[in-house]
Amino acid sequence: MAAYTDTLGFNKGTAAYPANNHDVNKFEVELNFATIVAARSAAGATALAAGDTLQVISLPAGSVVLSAGLMVTKAETTNTTATFDLGYTGGSPAAANAYANDAASNALGLKAADLANPTVVASADTIDLLINTAVPTDCIVKAFAVVVNAN
Repeated sequence: MAAYTDTLGFNKGTAAYPANNHDVNKFEVELNFATIVAARSAAGATALAAGDTLQVISLPAGSVVLSAGLMVTKAETTNTTATFDLGYTGGSPAAANAYANDAASNALGLKAADLANPTVVASADTIDLLINTAVPTDCIVKAFAVVVNAN
């Protein structure tokens, strides 16, 4: 099980609020697994495996995450048993499935859990995607978080 902090094949942005810095912001990252797998291979990086995590959304210090989740916009057709958790895999809070638990990659739609449980993020952190059962090869998933700037 490895935890990857690189952004090969996707852009998680920086741990900062957008320039328009409204009090409430939506952070969103598209994860196209065909692109991610190809970029990792082209860079000579270790291939993803079940149990690995990707840091997908960077959160600034002083954030309150109102909700987060996954939206599968293209269903997985190859490794149809691939599932995800979305949450925090290190630090505090430490709930790897805080926002999505065993979310299927082979069905379109919203995958979210515990949407009514705001989380305070005191120091800069990331929301992480845990690859549970198999590595997807062709699904496209949007990870999102609705975040309040509490600074």
